[in-house]
Amino acid sequence: MGILSFLPPEEAVLKTSFLSHRWKQLWESLPVSGFNFRVPLPVCCRGGHVKNLKDLRDGKYMTVEDMKRECSKFVEWVNNVMISHQGSTIDELRVRFYLDKDSQRYIDKWIEIAMRKQVKKLELDFPSLLHRPSNAYYPFPKECFPGIEFLTSLCLVNVGVSDEAMEFVLSNCPMLETLHLKNSPLLIHPKVSCSSLRLKHLNISHSESIQTIEISAPNLVSFEYHKLRKVPFHIWYAPKLTELDYSNWLDFNLAYLVSQLYNYLPQLVTLRLSLFLMDLPRFPKFTSLRNLTCITASIDNRLLLLKSLIEASPLLHKFKLLIKDHKEFKSGIEEAGKEEAQPNKYLKEVEIVGFLGQPVEVEFVTYLLKIAIKLEKILIHGKLERMTQNLAHQLMKNRPGAELVLL
Repeated sequence: MGILSFLPPEEAVLKTSFLSHRWKQLWESLPVSGFNFRVPLPVCCRGGHVKNLKDLRDGKYMTVEDMKRECSKFVEWVNNVMISHQGSTIDELRVRFYLDKDSQRYIDKWIEIAMRKQVKKLELDFPSLLHRPSNAYYPFPKECFPGIEFLTSLCLVNVGVSDEAMEFVLSNCPMLETLHLKNSPLLIHPKVSCSSLRLKHLNISHSESIQTIEISAPNLVSFEYHKLRKVPFHIWYAPKLTELDYSNWLDFNLAYLVSQLYNYLPQLVTLRLSLFLMDLPRFPKFTSLRNLTCITASIDNRLLLLKSLIEASPLLHKFKLLIKDHKEFKSGIEEAGKEEAQPNKYLKEVEIVGFLGQPVEVEFVTYLLKIAIKLEKILIHGKLERMTQNLAHQLMKNRPGAELVLL
């Protein structure tokens, strides 16, 4: 019995199928912290065929019919585990596989069982390698299962969550603190609004059908939003909001973001932005900001913007820059001008990812070394063969007490 208790519960149920009926009954009553139903997923497809990790070595592809058989096996596996276990509680249920609306009655049953056993964390992820129309996604139920009130964290990825389903969850889950919705094609006008809402963390990502977002959440601490294009979003009331992660890649406009969040910028402690298009709005001081992360295709033509963001954050403690793509660089000196940089005595750590040692990158690092008068560490990830000695020299010259880490 001790051996079984060390196995993941979803594995243990398979092992017990070869044991006596008495042993199987003993396992079924074991307390478990959660079930994690995840198997290696196919990684590529070609002409209606998919290839999994094993087949990649053999050069073989699975047909769509093969995938359907794998789905049937997966559903049977989860059914056996969920139905056979007789414990009174399940803390966490995670399911990830290529499932869709065709498996709705089974998935609904898994959710019902988990809710009845007072599940606290529920995570569903049903990806698709081939194109899937919005009406083929598994639709999250708008049904009040007994025990739904114990849910504290809900993560739905590649699941059809409608506006009504989202509103139903928020209205019937008084303990919910984390809500993560990714690639939900049925979301159009999501609203988060309830005076007694406990929700602290909200993530809405890659749901391209969304047209507007409205938020009124008295306990909301972090909001993460990612989409190809910007949409109007209104944060009517979020007095505890301190963390924001925002990006829309095709038409990012910092001035628009500032206009939507103007009243909340001074209270932000952590900010993560994707700067793929250039604009330089006027924004208020980030008087509480401690952690700033910027993601960009390059820093060419964005040097002034990056400097402005840093200098608008007088209490900044950590700055991280991720350079995702590289083009021809030129110096940003003319763009940034010759104005005197403002020193920052709180900036202790700088991290640059994607560094190639281009002149404008070196210029920006030099600028950071100049203003960060109390700098303790600078981490640089990239191709550094040509620049290592020069960077070390600059660092020793400007900040002899700081640690340089080259990765």
